[in-house]
Amino acid sequence: NGAPCKVFDKSVQEKDTLGKANLSYKFSPDKMMYFTWSEGFRPGGINRRASLAPYQSDYIYNYELGFKTLWAANTVRWNGAIYYEDWKDFQFSFLGPNSFTEIRNAGQARIKGAETELSWATPIQGLNINGAISYTDAKLTQPYCGTVNAQGQPVKVCATPQAPSGTVLPVTPKLKADITSRYEFPWGDLDAHVQGAVVYQDSAWSDLRIVERTLLGKQKAYGALDLSAGVSNDSWHAELSVQNVTDELGDKLHGSQ
Repeated sequence: NGAPCKVFDKSVQEKDTLGKANLSYKFSPDKMMYFTWSEGFRPGGINRRASLAPYQSDYIYNYELGFKTLWAANTVRWNGAIYYEDWKDFQFSFLGPNSFTEIRNAGQARIKGAETELSWATPIQGLNINGAISYTDAKLTQPYCGTVNAQGQPVKVCATPQAPSGTVLPVTPKLKADITSRYEFPWGDLDAHVQGAVVYQDSAWSDLRIVERTLLGKQKAYGALDLSAGVSNDSWHAELSVQNVTDELGDKLHGSQ
């Protein structure tokens, strides 16, 4: 009673076509290279805050050159790739007033990166080691002004952008790596295993906007160790695991207080 009742007639309707192409070449039965061009998108939608315009779809255009190989009588698998991505009108979300999540389109961004993975079935029966590492360089190629025009498209020219061109994208660490070692062995009539895994993630900004990231600071780099062991037979399986043995806090921030 007494509260105003308003109808906010907002909608998002879009239509487009996506493409993908792949070219591969085998040097031998266990070694090949490939090139992939592909497009992807996330659909637009309506913001929960009625005063905000709907956000539009964002599109990414990916160019990837990679290889897949087997070595040493198929006991070593080594794969890798380099990639370049153009990100158009990418959707940027953050907490606005009253902790309402707001989603805006933030113009153009560019992502360059490389990744590789290695799997090794060692000469020790039952011992396998797997590792991977990736490097990502993700930046704005247009200023983020923080406003949209009447059609809901992001304004890309402004005197004082909230994030200038060249700003590193948030929640995107430059370096990520992991390694897992697993040893499987018979234990009486049972199949047993022990496993250890280490993951590492570089520091990353928590927000795109310069003022906000200065206040919040960066998420610190961290590494974590997971351990597990288990036994099984044809009808049951039991496993004991300890996650994050070193008790790392992966979401710790350091900045202004």
